[in-house]
Amino acid sequence: MLTSNLACTVPAVAYQTAQNTQSEIRYIDRSKGERNKAFPVYPTDSRKIADKQTGSTLLWRIEHPDIYNGIRSSYIFGTIHLDDARIMDIPDSVIKRLNVADTLMLELELNANGSVDMLRKMLFTDGRKLTQIIGETTYNEVKNALIESGNHLPGDVLTVLKPWAAMLLLVRPENKSGTFLDKKLADLARKAGIRVQGLETFNEQLSVFDDIAIDDQVGLLHSTIDSLAEKDLAYQQMLNAYINGDLEKLVSIADSQQPNDRRLAKLINTRLIFERNQRMFNRMQKQLQAGNTFVAVGALHLPGDQGLLNKLRMAGYRVTRIINGE
Repeated sequence: MLTSNLACTVPAVAYQTAQNTQSEIRYIDRSKGERNKAFPVYPTDSRKIADKQTGSTLLWRIEHPDIYNGIRSSYIFGTIHLDDARIMDIPDSVIKRLNVADTLMLELELNANGSVDMLRKMLFTDGRKLTQIIGETTYNEVKNALIESGNHLPGDVLTVLKPWAAMLLLVRPENKSGTFLDKKLADLARKAGIRVQGLETFNEQLSVFDDIAIDDQVGLLHSTIDSLAEKDLAYQQMLNAYINGDLEKLVSIADSQQPNDRRLAKLINTRLIFERNQRMFNRMQKQLQAGNTFVAVGALHLPGDQGLLNKLRMAGYRVTRIINGE
């Protein structure tokens, strides 16, 4: 099931301070033509310890490779696309950095037009019906599950829903407030006169699923139906990990909910996380070069070799975790 992936990659631990590893720092030798000459290079193990440490907000400072040019630090914050009261109470450490930023970069620049685009993309417009694709039995399972989850759709809409769209509706958590963490950040930024930009378009995000072959969409839908009983528990575990700033635990929960079919699991990870990570990384570069930018993306876009934290470090930025209270 994609519960955690969709909430966190969509979303996002405390770090260990440099003082704890100061004896292990080595400096790049300019005479050897090494890159990133301005910053010390921290051993990989010390960075992993910092990123895995729990108990703090999922917030990192990004310092430009050339510290002598006066570029102000930027920040990257791991979010979770939910409206739970505990996460909607945004930590002071986040508010403080957001309020002085020049630009807020989110996965999407949220706007009303996006909802219209999403609806159009979710429906078959070529005469096909969902029942023809998944069969009456699975169709009725989807219909009943949507009713139970409060996501009931009119019959004429449900019948032309694409399999990937049915899957997303099945795993979508209940949202009574009509908002979520990322939207609240955008609202706060606009109120403060901060420029808000999206790292992706609605069409790009929806194409992550819409471009998947129809047979694979059906396979992912079946995998989701089979694990619906675990949805509430998975969300609770995910929320607890997020609130505790435990990025490693978030990854573990997401991994445990992968489709049993390894090919499908690889496909969804590639499309939902890895390809989008590269696209978002590329698009944040202009603002990071300018500095004083606040980036907020789903927490599961941050970790791993292909995660944004590692991509930033490999590009020469110094990336350090913000401890609670800083």
